[in-house]
Amino acid sequence: MSLQNRSLMLAFLTTLCFAVFLPTLIPSARLTFFVPFLIVTYYQRSFMSSLWIAVLCGTIMDLLSSTPRLGIYALNYTLTTFLLYNQRRHFFADSLSTLPLMVFLFCFLSTSLQILQMYIFDQQISLSWGWALTDLLIMPTFDALFGFVWFVLPHLLFGKPVRRGKEYFI
Repeated sequence: MSLQNRSLMLAFLTTLCFAVFLPTLIPSARLTFFVPFLIVTYYQRSFMSSLWIAVLCGTIMDLLSSTPRLGIYALNYTLTTFLLYNQRRHFFADSLSTLPLMVFLFCFLSTSLQILQMYIFDQQISLSWGWALTDLLIMPTFDALFGFVWFVLPHLLFGKPVRRGKEYFI
């Protein structure tokens, strides 16, 4: 499974469907649906294109959510993409663990930046150990699991088998 060969349009459309319809079906699900799509764009697009796509995804999340001020998600996704884009060179595009690890890192960094943004924009924040455990560890893990189940697992189950070693030359 290579992140460089994924269809960006299909990934965007399915992610958009999840972001629009899943919160109505399961209101307690607080997944960040666009993150696996953004990680795939890191491996297929340039830095500037990835930043613009992050702005687009953040704006869509701003329009779909009602809690933070308009523009918070767009700024957050853009800043996170700015900080995380170059880290892609430390992870192979064809490794099974790349997408979940990068999604975890994105969500962890995004949550940390969002706390800073809320502090800057004078919104009330209450930090606790329970919040840190939930929002900095458990939720990024669920986001990484979502990315693995939706983007990696179908390719493993239904994709073309990868030939290795002697099988490659048959």
